[in-house]
Amino acid sequence: MKGRILLVDDNAAFIDTIQDILEEEGYRVETAPSGETAVESVRREAFDLVLMDIKMPGMNGVESFLRMKDVDPHIQVLLFTAYALDDLIEEAKSNGVLAVLKKPLDIDRLFTFLEETRWRRENTCILVVDDDRCLCENLLESLTESGYRVCVALNGQEAIRQAESRPFDILLLDMKLPECDGLQVYRRIKPLQPGIVTILITGYAEEMKALIGKVLSENADTVLTKPLDMRQLLQRLAPVAHAKQSQCR
Repeated sequence: MKGRILLVDDNAAFIDTIQDILEEEGYRVETAPSGETAVESVRREAFDLVLMDIKMPGMNGVESFLRMKDVDPHIQVLLFTAYALDDLIEEAKSNGVLAVLKKPLDIDRLFTFLEETRWRRENTCILVVDDDRCLCENLLESLTESGYRVCVALNGQEAIRQAESRPFDILLLDMKLPECDGLQVYRRIKPLQPGIVTILITGYAEEMKALIGKVLSENADTVLTKPLDMRQLLQRLAPVAHAKQSQCR
């Protein structure tokens, strides 16, 4: 699967046509008939891209985009319109919308934007470190499905060996590991890869509180608690993928 897309328009015939085109290309598409419904969808699930009409009854596309940003500040939204809505378009652009396309949609241009978004994820490499084999398998499947490149290490020593042999953009690191804990692993990997973004994960937040505090004080980026919320995790990964594009292009 190439990615998850939320398609938003009150025109049912347009929705059906574009959904068919996107799904034929390998994207998973969820649809919403209104801005209000779309915002609720974003609260429930992480999307790689939102494609949304500006002119809709009730909440328009720009208002919906701003509400979505409250939920996920890094959300990627591409708007489209058949009308001259200069003020709304300017407001959207000033708030970081990806682009505004004219209807009828230029499908080739649409796919250019989609490929750029997918490129970011495919060039973002994640090292998952956890001794829970089942969790690692689930993360490998979910993150690969979202387009990321993923490697797995079931213990700290294996994680260090992998970090010595290839670059990673993101370290998804369990704090409670056999033989060496998350702090020790972090201290070995960080000098090898100073730019790596580290997301700590733990099912023992209270028990590991002091250790987590030490890693965060040494510039780990954030901590997520188990069971992992995939929507929250994907939201954390998105800005790293976006920065990766800026560095490599």
